[in-house]
Amino acid sequence: MPFPNFRTGVPPLERLKLSGIPTWVHVFALGGTGLTLFLTALVFLGFKEVPVWTDWKPAQEFLQPEYGERIYPDSVFRTRMNTWSNLVYVCFGFYAIALALFDWKRKLSLDRGYLTFAPLQTFLFGLTGIYLGLGSGFFHASLTHYGQQCDVGAMYATLIALVSFALGSWLPIMRVPKTRQIFPTWPVLSVLVVLGSIYFTYYKWEYSFTEISGYLSGILFLFAGVSAITPGKYLQFRWFLAGVLCLVLGSKIRDLDISDQFTGPDSLLQGHAIWHVLTCGMYVCLFLYFRSEEREAKG
Repeated sequence: MPFPNFRTGVPPLERLKLSGIPTWVHVFALGGTGLTLFLTALVFLGFKEVPVWTDWKPAQEFLQPEYGERIYPDSVFRTRMNTWSNLVYVCFGFYAIALALFDWKRKLSLDRGYLTFAPLQTFLFGLTGIYLGLGSGFFHASLTHYGQQCDVGAMYATLIALVSFALGSWLPIMRVPKTRQIFPTWPVLSVLVVLGSIYFTYYKWEYSFTEISGYLSGILFLFAGVSAITPGKYLQFRWFLAGVLCLVLGSKIRDLDISDQFTGPDSLLQGHAIWHVLTCGMYVCLFLYFRSEEREAKG
């Protein structure tokens, strides 16, 4: 029996493969986030007034501050809200890992969408989310050269993982040339995500993030668009638009923060912290966009 067309009224959660999620998924995700919060709080309370970063090479942000939040030079958290706000990435990362394990147990077919067909892709995206939360948190807490390397390296990693979603959705299986043998592309894409993330973290200083991220974003948007118009494949495009809206709004707030037009240096609502929340929203929305994929069954 062919899989039902989403236009005939399939419930939204069923389209996103989020119906019937067991309790252990939430326990895993919220438990992992809570543990990270607890350990981070212990570090903050124990070294709140300790100049632990004095002997580390400072980042340019420490020497010439760009963001509006007050800097505490002699504290383990040199900036506060810009550090704590990175927990949203960690939470999303743990949820993605839990959903990947849930998808792996169900073993859904490609007709239900690429991401649920290849849960390792979601698992890696979850790891990059946690990496981004910890890497960006390390940077904003320390304002050091190595912290910035981890921060930008993690941004490369999450973007590469998203590009792998787009490419995998476009070409989930391939035929070996001159044979009839067919193989899935997700193992190759997964290896490329890992290698690309390691490479750009290590060689972060050799490249312009603006330039490389521009190329990666172009590939992402191109193949995400191709997937949206491919006959026999359906995605909820509103999630893609919501992700773009989060990015645009976050960029605007970030720019206001840089120009000191958003809030004061001691406000709980720091512009760059809100940027973290909105970019996490972008990752969530793009993840849901690709997860909403459904394909008409063959034959």
